This record gives sequence, C-alpha cells and structure tokens, in this order.
Amino acid sequence: MCPSGAVICTAVACAPLLLTGCASTQQSTELRSVSTEPTSTAISSADASARPAAMLAGEGIAWEELRARLLESAGGQALEELVLEAALRSELRAQGLVVDDAAVERESQIALDALAPDPARAAQLLQALRDAQSLGPVRWRALLWRNAALRALAQREVRLSEEAVRQAFDAAHGVRRVCRIIVVPDMPSAERVQGRLAAGDPFGEIAFVESNDASAARGGLLPPISKSDPSFPASFREVLFATEIGGRSHPVLLEGGYAILEVRSEVPSDGSDPVATRAADERAARRALERVEMDRLARMLLRRSKPTIFDDALQESWRMRPRTQE
Repeated sequence: MCPSGAVICTAVACAPLLLTGCASTQQSTELRSVSTEPTSTAISSADASARPAAMLAGEGIAWEELRARLLESAGGQALEELVLEAALRSELRAQGLVVDDAAVERESQIALDALAPDPARAAQLLQALRDAQSLGPVRWRALLWRNAALRALAQREVRLSEEAVRQAFDAAHGVRRVCRIIVVPDMPSAERVQGRLAAGDPFGEIAFVESNDASAARGGLLPPISKSDPSFPASFREVLFATEIGGRSHPVLLEGGYAILEVRSEVPSDGSDPVATRAADERAARRALERVEMDRLARMLLRRSKPTIFDDALQESWRMRPRTQE
C-alpha cells in the first residue's frame, strides 16, 4: 500500500506524496546532475503585514485570521510533505545521488503514461486528478521531485524476475476485475458503512463521502485489477476474486484501515502472446517493483522522522492527519 499523501494513486488508501501506477526503466546513474528541489513561494512577513489575505465587501480578511484555519485544515498534510522531502534530501546525500530537472520532468511523463495511452485523454485525467487533490503548481512540482528522489533510491533495490514479468503480463492481458471500494480507518466505521449499504444507500455516494482512498472522488471506482497485481495486497485481491460479480465483500483488513468492495464486472483475457508482449511486460514489471519499493521507502522515512512542532493548530493537524503509512 502507498503512504498517505505519497502518490497519485490507483491503489487502496493513498493520497498525494508519490505518483503510483508508474515507474521508469531509467537507471539511477542517470539522476546524477544538478539538484532540483521544491521551492517555496511563501509570502514574506513584510508582504503579509502590508496587505490582507483577501477582501470582502470592502473589509480585509487578515492573514493571521486565516492562518490557524489553514493549519488545522491542511497543515498536517503539508508538513508531512516537507518532512518527507527533508528526509529524502538527507538520504540522497548519504547515497551520493542528486535529482536533476530531467528526472523531475520524467515523472510528469510517467504519470501521463500511466493514466491513458492517448496523450489528450491522459492530460485531461491528470488535470482532473490534480484538481481533486488540490495539486497546484507548487505542490505538483514538489510531488514530482519526491517521486524522482524516491525512484532514484528505489532503483538500486529493484531486481527483475521472471515471476514479476509474468505478473505484469497477467495484469495487462489476463482476467481482471473492476470494483468500487470504500476505505475507512476502523471496524466501527466499516460497520456504519455496511449499515448504510444495507439500507440501500448507493455505494458510490457513500464512497464519495466516507472513503479515505484517493478513489473517493470517482465514487470508489478502481481500474481493472488482476489476480497478481502487486499494487494491491494479496488479501485484497483474494477477496476481489472470491466475491461474485455484483456482490459486496465483508470488510477487508488492510494496512491502516478496512476496505469494503463492490465487484462491478470482469474483463476476460485478451489472448495476447507473452513472447510478443515481452518488452512491454518487462517495463511494466520494473515499474511495479519500483512503485512498491518507493512506497516502502516513503513509509520508512516518514516513520523515523519526528518533527518538533511549536504551533498548537499545526500540532493538532499533524496528529489528526491520515497515517496509512504507519
């Protein structure tokens, strides 16, 4: 599973710190160049005191009034992103790696490639995803940098195997299932969701309101999933293929919460020849392995990073942030 805030994610229980569904076949040696790190566009103290944050009916809304609410609503997530970036800079230095502009730009293309084969459709989907996850220019560039840094570190650990290539072939060409999911943090929440479903509330509407997975904006809808897709836990895949078409699962324990599945349909095998698709399958296998290792690294770095927080509102937001990575 990917860490909270770690990836643009098609897997369960993810939000924007990493970009999943994709990885590069480039080796880490290609990332040794000029470092390109996220930059801040924060307003200086002088600018902040000189003008209000906004105006309404001729009255100013002061930055100080806005600040505590911003920290409470999103401060924990923003701090988590900065904490991970600091940990990544330290890890890159320790391993003698830097991330250049080319590596960052590659991450943008990787994200597009993962969304759709048609460039126009991929761009449309990416913009929708950025809008849904509030990824403006600053956070988007920072996300790409984090992905590039994690990939540079992960590539050293990836070893391609025949089993991984077989799994990639199965994911692309074998039998797959389409489902919706609702991911909640604990069993009482899952039981509440089950109660709403039993009462006839639409699954997609509940997912939109209740689910803490990135798929909530799509009513919990996930792309087709194969039996051997390493992006999803084995327990999740087992339940997905054991549940009848049109049926719903019991709550499935995942890392950081519980998922309820609604199986929508099954996509049959397309009959492709593994020999003919070998090159594409190897690329996909490497991407999947890199993604898993990137997720592991992000979780590990965040677990061992313990920031000292001096602002009460920020401390509360940090405490309440989703922590599926832990």
